[in-house]
Amino acid sequence: MPIPHGSAVNKRRPSLAIGELEREIILRKLGSLNRYVTDLGGYAALDRVGRRREHYAIERLLQLLCESSADIALQFLKARGETLPTSYREIFIALERAGALAADMAAELVAACGMRNVLTQLYDEIDLDRVVAAVEPVIALYSGFAHWVLGRLPGAR
Repeated sequence: MPIPHGSAVNKRRPSLAIGELEREIILRKLGSLNRYVTDLGGYAALDRVGRRREHYAIERLLQLLCESSADIALQFLKARGETLPTSYREIFIALERAGALAADMAAELVAACGMRNVLTQLYDEIDLDRVVAAVEPVIALYSGFAHWVLGRLPGAR
């Protein structure tokens, strides 16, 4: 349901008129994002050797986290009437330029999705030390992004 123009929510965030369809898509993607964060949390308990043994699963979760957060960000850009970017990097930069996402979070999401590109495109040899060290920072990043999303989604908490 669109936010009425004169509502208090609209006055706080006039540029985010999330329709019911976008809201449902965002909530579905947010559910996936939260499941991936929870799943990645299971690997946080492992030591470095255990994480290296499980690196394929960790890599896949890093990929899924990037993709689901980008899908969510695209819904916000669509609701704002913005031109939709075609790369993961540009999605978060566009949200930052629109004044909707803090610069530090945008930069961290760009970097996290940069790792996703390396993993999925095999541009370079995968640095397993970097992958296993990413677990806790990535959990914090995407948990923070999920919180950001909920703070901007009407009727969600």
